Amino acid sequence: MNSVKKLTLLACALFVAASMAYAESCCVKAKAAGKDCDHKCCVEARKNKKTCDKCQADASCCDKAIAAGKACDHKCCVEATKNKKACEKCNPAKKEKK
Repeated sequence: MNSVKKLTLLACALFVAASMAYAESCCVKAKAAGKDCDHKCCVEARKNKKTCDKCQADASCCDKAIAAGKACDHKCCVEATKNKKACEKCNPAKKEKK
């Protein structure tokens, strides 16, 4: 019984780690949901037409378009936006840090 609990805990931990490893920035996630990111750092960066250094260290084409006050015009991003998702091609999974 104890091993079942440990296995369940391990599975949950792996699920959480996998869900956090995605590289979509908070701004891309918000835009896919039809709104703007409300992080103070991102709002300030958008106001200055820049990407947020804290949240968008590796800014994608979508992040750069959001900073410019536009929608990304890549075909793959346009299609993903229609489906209320972030483009997985331009916003790939983060690389594991060693």
